[in-house]
Amino acid sequence: MLGEFASYIAVVNDPPWTTLSASVPEPVHVINAWDMEIRHLERTVASLASRLGDTRPVVVGIGGGTAMDTAKFISWTLSLPLVQVPTIISVDAAFTDAVGVRDGGRVRYVGTIAPELVVVDLDLISSAPKHLNRAGIGDVLSCHTGLHDWNAAALMGAGPAWDPPLAALGTSLLAELADAVDDIAAVTPAGLRFLADAYRRIGAACAGAGHSRFEEGSEHFWAYAYEHATGAHHVHGELISFATVALAHVQGNDADFAHRIVSAASTVAHPADLGIEHDRFVDTLLGLRAYARSEDLDVGIADLREISRADADAAWTFASTLPRRTEGGRFT
Repeated sequence: MLGEFASYIAVVNDPPWTTLSASVPEPVHVINAWDMEIRHLERTVASLASRLGDTRPVVVGIGGGTAMDTAKFISWTLSLPLVQVPTIISVDAAFTDAVGVRDGGRVRYVGTIAPELVVVDLDLISSAPKHLNRAGIGDVLSCHTGLHDWNAAALMGAGPAWDPPLAALGTSLLAELADAVDDIAAVTPAGLRFLADAYRRIGAACAGAGHSRFEEGSEHFWAYAYEHATGAHHVHGELISFATVALAHVQGNDADFAHRIVSAASTVAHPADLGIEHDRFVDTLLGLRAYARSEDLDVGIADLREISRADADAAWTFASTLPRRTEGGRFT
């Protein structure tokens, strides 16, 4: 596929780039994606621009979320065409147009750019460690908590108005996820195809609506707050899976449903497997309202009611009943 481009910039994660590079045409530049801080990205773009001159190569993201988002930033900043080649399906970044970066550890969305093409090679994706693809449920399961927050916020006139067709998409995706969960756990082509198609529909819907309220709520907001407070970098879908289970419990929003999906999908989401400590979870949850308002995030459960220490402890206890998914200290 890469041979179709006269020239391209490869924005990669490694692995798998070292293995893949031997079988694809040589790019004009290789950018290793590892740091989403905006100052690093701006330096990368400035250095790249000075070497490109008047040429307009295609930017091709190859890898996971950091490669997809770095490719977006480069393509958006330099007005170059974008192609995404996800090699894992743990996050929806390849299919969405929002250009996400970090600014001092805080999540920022600085622009939008739609890829001209997303290449879904199921053989390539299925060659990745299984836990990375099982993590793909996170950005679909988050519709469960996202829809709850959006409905409550819309009733009080905060943020985007309730959109029945958009809400119906989120509800449908959750039902389809429940139906596909065994295939996702087994990492079958059907399971991977469902996740890719779900991401495609989520990306198109978010771009059309101009917001992601049906898919992003308190579970993402807490994850942003936690990563900012701790400096931790998790597999996005695993962290969001844990957060959806915990925040659904805080919402009083059928947390058993989220728990069943994560458990059945064999997704790594137990806090001990993710290295999440009780006190850090509680502190960031109790501070979520202040964090969300300082970051101008959408209205979520922390804005809608006071979250008590007892609420936080109960959510932790519930999420800690998720299955452990490690053997001998290694992910299966």
